[in-house]
Amino acid sequence: MIRNYFKIAWRNLTKKKTFSFINIFGLAVSITCCLLICAYLYQQLTYDTYPKDAKQIYRVELVGTDNVYPMVDVAVGKGIKDAFPEVQASTRLVHWSNIFIRYNNKDYKENKIAVADSNFLQIFSIPFVEGNALTALNEPHSVVVTKEFAKKYFGNEDPLGKSLSLTGTMDTLVKVTGIIDKIPDNSHFHFDAFISSVGNKNFQRTTWSNLGWFTYLVLNKNTDAQKLESKFPQLVMDHVVPEVQHDMGVSLSQAQKTAATFAFKLMPLTKIHLYSHTKYELEPGGDIQYVYIFGALAFFILLLACVNFTNLATAGAGKRSREVGIRKVLGSLKKQLVFQFLSESVLIAVCSMLLALTFIYLLLPWFNQISGETIHFGFFLNPAVILLVVAFAIITGIIAGIYPAFFLSSFQTIKVLKGNAALAKGKSYLRNSLVVFQFAVSVILIIATIVVYQQLHFMQNKKLGYDKEQVAIINDSYLLGKNQIAIKQELLQDSRISDVSIARGIPASMNMDGTQIYPQEKKDHENHSEIHTNIYHVDDDYIPTMGMKIISGRNFSPDFPTDSSATIINESAARALGWNDQNAIGQTIVRSGNKAFKVVGVVKDFQYASAKQEIAPLTMLLDNQGISILVKMKTSEIKNLLADIKNDWDSFNPKGPFSYTFLDEAFNNLYNAEERTGKIFTAFAIIAMLIASLGLLGLIA
Repeated sequence: MIRNYFKIAWRNLTKKKTFSFINIFGLAVSITCCLLICAYLYQQLTYDTYPKDAKQIYRVELVGTDNVYPMVDVAVGKGIKDAFPEVQASTRLVHWSNIFIRYNNKDYKENKIAVADSNFLQIFSIPFVEGNALTALNEPHSVVVTKEFAKKYFGNEDPLGKSLSLTGTMDTLVKVTGIIDKIPDNSHFHFDAFISSVGNKNFQRTTWSNLGWFTYLVLNKNTDAQKLESKFPQLVMDHVVPEVQHDMGVSLSQAQKTAATFAFKLMPLTKIHLYSHTKYELEPGGDIQYVYIFGALAFFILLLACVNFTNLATAGAGKRSREVGIRKVLGSLKKQLVFQFLSESVLIAVCSMLLALTFIYLLLPWFNQISGETIHFGFFLNPAVILLVVAFAIITGIIAGIYPAFFLSSFQTIKVLKGNAALAKGKSYLRNSLVVFQFAVSVILIIATIVVYQQLHFMQNKKLGYDKEQVAIINDSYLLGKNQIAIKQELLQDSRISDVSIARGIPASMNMDGTQIYPQEKKDHENHSEIHTNIYHVDDDYIPTMGMKIISGRNFSPDFPTDSSATIINESAARALGWNDQNAIGQTIVRSGNKAFKVVGVVKDFQYASAKQEIAPLTMLLDNQGISILVKMKTSEIKNLLADIKNDWDSFNPKGPFSYTFLDEAFNNLYNAEERTGKIFTAFAIIAMLIASLGLLGLIA
């Protein structure tokens, strides 16, 4: 019987080719969109689930008065482990960017190097291709690298036991003791090499009140993370308070007041990607809101295709009314007719699914490019996924065909055989309502897409408070050592260059320092208000080079030798310290180590981070040695100018190659995630309109 249902269904499909094409193609496009979105959502929702004990791993974060930091100080992890038996293990990692590595007289710049504790790769269950996972990082100056990294340096040679030279500001040999395949795609970090922390003096310190170490804890099974977190304030009192009292030179009561702003928090490993939105993450994360949005998008696109099917089936009901009447005369029951029509819709859904898999194979590289994910076609060929896809197609076919099946099978035999198969007005109203619904959804998607792009346009074209155009950033200028000032003077002699500045702190870059500061207004320090501030180390040409505006006071100047202990603050810092632009001048701020700086200028707030974040307090300190050189150009012949700058660079024989970026490009990179979201939304909004238009075309035909 079932075989007969599908045989008749196939005959009907081949007989009405236009109807069949519109239904199969429309449903195939919608299934393609749904499966791609579902694969993307699966990728997002399974981030960091690959470690064996993923559900027991938590990252320790620091919550301050005005910010959340995904890293803590060096001693925090071990201190928590030693204090609480609920903690099974702890491990730490520090990201080393802009490291220069030499092998066989060839220099490479690497940005994905980490220094990690010896148990880090074990805790994260990173499989080894060569070497012993238990001992690979036990010795000082040992390093574990990925296969791709090893291929880059050693070619077809066996990398185990070979040494690489770290150059630049350090001269250290590290020995390869292990090879891993790669870090899984759905991880919140991706490094090419892990250097052992054993013997590293920075990892042996015992401080608690600073930042810089990404610290992870493995809790015992069934441990309540919130209950454990509630015990952390005592650790703050035992360890942070004495440090604050010593470093800031304040009384015990003031140190306790300051430490009250410290709160150690546990972030589940599996939630970091979607729920942690700090600006200091190892890599940009996702957003759970996008998961909800794209999930709803997939649902509505599929719903549009189902509406198409329903519309076309009911619109063509008149042509099948006599078929229904004759079947009933010959003894067919309503139940059998329902199964007949449902078999047709399921057959259409299965054909659509097969066509959708073809579309996915062709579109997957494009989808990966705009989504920023790495989804392999093999994912869709996994037996479990195939089973789900088949079930998905059958359920879709039933949902799309259930109303037409009951509608068509309910025709009265006498009326249809007499030729009176006119549909009730209610059915026409239903079709009209469904068409209106289709286009309403399409319009909503179009509006949402416009809103996304307007928001992106606003962020990218917002007045920043500085000029990002025609500014080249010469990277790694610290490699020049004391010659930074000499090359700056040479560049200023070039008529194609208007300004040059040496700096450690550039808008659109998270490479900056930070500390707690307070106004030095009372000798006892008991009632001052403390704030966290970011710090830029700049020279006296930084503000004019960047086109920033000083609204009160003055810029740093060689005419004032005391500027070495002076600072320029932004408007946000002045407000946070309880001052306005005018009375901030001449005030003194104090930072950790009880160092005092006199405020000589207030710079107008500028957007030095993403426009999604509020402008935070910022202090600028005078320093003629930085990590980058900013070059403000006034020529259209940029290529020739950069070639000349490279020659100047090479003439000083630095310990690394010349490299540069442009400030406007660095700024635009802040919004890569938003641009990807906009492109995905636009693509699927167009597809939704296409599906709705196909349905309308079918009704007209």
